[in-house]
Amino acid sequence: MADPELERVNGIALMAVQALLGLISSDVVAVAVAAEEERVLLSFWVHRHTPEIDEDIVDVIGDLKAFLYPDNPLIESRVVVGAPKAAATRPHERMIYWAKSQTSTAPR
Repeated sequence: MADPELERVNGIALMAVQALLGLISSDVVAVAVAAEEERVLLSFWVHRHTPEIDEDIVDVIGDLKAFLYPDNPLIESRVVVGAPKAAATRPHERMIYWAKSQTSTAPR
């Protein structure tokens, strides 16, 4: 039998991925989600922090709230300029998006 808390956290992570669809700009490097009892934290690593990033985050939070209804956890966000490092992620934080490297070369 699956752990109910693990199922809840997995469900929140899946809904966060769904909420991100269509809202990830080229400035976003990575996104992680951490689910606590009554709180969800979305962490965004970006190349540069712009007003468009803030607008997209508001949209993601609104969509995630709708997807999690009737549950009503506090959904917060943080924005970090730069690429994530292992030490930058918090305990129980799941990376749900990581952009391909900008330095990769096109296939020949």
